[in-house]
Amino acid sequence: MRFALALALFLAAGIASGADLIVRQRSVTGVTGGTAREETVYLGAHTVVTDSDAMRTIVDLEARTITAADKARRTYNVLTFDELNAQMAALRKQIDQLPPEARKAMAPLLEDGPPVAVTPTKKTETIAEHRASEYALKGGPYTGSVWATDEIPTPPAFLKWKEIEHSGQGPGTGKQLGAAMEKIPGFPLRTRIETKTGSGTVVLSNEVLSIRDGKAPAEVLAVPAGFTKQTPGAP
Repeated sequence: MRFALALALFLAAGIASGADLIVRQRSVTGVTGGTAREETVYLGAHTVVTDSDAMRTIVDLEARTITAADKARRTYNVLTFDELNAQMAALRKQIDQLPPEARKAMAPLLEDGPPVAVTPTKKTETIAEHRASEYALKGGPYTGSVWATDEIPTPPAFLKWKEIEHSGQGPGTGKQLGAAMEKIPGFPLRTRIETKTGSGTVVLSNEVLSIRDGKAPAEVLAVPAGFTKQTPGAP
């Protein structure tokens, strides 16, 4: 979804130089009570790499591709933004065929639904050695909060992402949440967003643990050696 990719960029924080950045963060994605994992985000001029013990995800903003490598299975797949948009279009068609109540519940996760309001709580806290302010989010299926700092300049990869989004060539889902995130001043250091779906509540949370200047090692910019490429539809 677009909001997941956007969050990956929002949550990869930088420091004063605005150069290539290395971020350590703790993340949870999944149903309520999911297992937290630590991961490293490498934020370059045109790439965002998220690397953990289990997965490596490479977002190439120049090629407009997402490469996901499963380290346990030693497999990987590559998806273009166009292919992701095609999958979302197919999902919209499936949703359109659902009963009215089910369709109403699912629509906000795509393009439809009420706006997501952003409200400053006036709470502040130091996160990863930066002073951050809290903003509450609420609207449609989404509730949560974002702690953002104005001490970190916007990284180049984030600006590149916004160019793609505004050109209409990026993955196109989660419109209302993406619009809400744009209203938050500064750079998010801690985010927790709960999304209500027909089958329960999905949680996406990140907290930055440390931030430093540095380029991604060459080996993390590619799929690990010996991995097998999965074909579409393969188990």
